[in-house]
Amino acid sequence: MLRVNPFETCPVYETEFMLFTLVKEEDAADLFECYTDPITKSHMNNDNCGGVWNIHGIEPVLGAIRSWNKVFKEKFFIRWSITNKPTNKVIGTIEIAPIPNTTRFLDGECKIGILRIDMISSCENESTFSEILNMVTNHFFDDFAIERILTKAEKIDTERVIALKNCKFSEVPDKSIIPYQDYYLKERL
Repeated sequence: MLRVNPFETCPVYETEFMLFTLVKEEDAADLFECYTDPITKSHMNNDNCGGVWNIHGIEPVLGAIRSWNKVFKEKFFIRWSITNKPTNKVIGTIEIAPIPNTTRFLDGECKIGILRIDMISSCENESTFSEILNMVTNHFFDDFAIERILTKAEKIDTERVIALKNCKFSEVPDKSIIPYQDYYLKERL
């Protein structure tokens, strides 16, 4: 089977209620609302990202979008906007990045991807997380040639934890894979 390199043409994914497209500057206003939501900020996975993202205007969001797209062009990771199809509103982002971060997807060495999901709190529910996780596991193993997907969910993120368990992610009991806690793992079947 011939695989398309996701860094040559960023894949667009679609589920029943969501559309996932490469993040773009036009998404900044909706993403500003997401990233200034205090609940969203408390659920963000900033592990190995250089600290807490505390923004007070739209310019830092535009800067982040430019930075994410620069890293995409460097073929390191991809950040997609999540658009709620019924409202046509961007409700957050997802990202897949290589572990260890010294590797690149499709290089033959990277076998683990870390999934980050940032979503406005009004949409944080088990069914939305499950829809995202099912899309990810249906596509990312093949599209990024990885064997495992890691993602973070603290115990207080109950809706996310329920979705992870329902989608057959297992809690990582120690820091053997990544030097942080509260991670879940799904392996390619």
